[in-house]
Amino acid sequence: MEIDLKKAQQFQLQFSGMEVDTIKTAEKVRKFFKSDYQKLLRVAGVQSSFIKSPVISDDPQSPSFGNGIEDKLVKKLYAQETLVCVSRAISVLSYESKQILLGAYVDRLEVWKMCELIGCERAQYQNKKRRAENEFADAFETCCSWWKDLHVYKK
Repeated sequence: MEIDLKKAQQFQLQFSGMEVDTIKTAEKVRKFFKSDYQKLLRVAGVQSSFIKSPVISDDPQSPSFGNGIEDKLVKKLYAQETLVCVSRAISVLSYESKQILLGAYVDRLEVWKMCELIGCERAQYQNKKRRAENEFADAFETCCSWWKDLHVYKK
């Protein structure tokens, strides 16, 4: 792949002058996992453990009888593919961040159990969770180009 120097410089400029609000970004990621993620699971027809090892079958499940059914199948495929993107984004995070996000949002462990798993106090856990949520926002932005950016930028 040949890199266009002008585009590379434009890309680099995106990082200067745009400071991420880590607290609001973490809140937006929490909202994603508590609301959007849950809806994606229902639309895709999969369990929350799907993102630990996503497998999508290409086998047709029913014949198409018109736009209504096609629209539903397309919606289901987009939901499944978005969940695959969630899985990819989580897979590139640090080990600790993976543990935190999977434990908190997939396995739905209580905070005390997460603290025990990570080996830290509650206050430390909240900071580590915020860091994991921000890491996820960074990774998900490039894994899922059709989804809205989860970052919130300071003005």
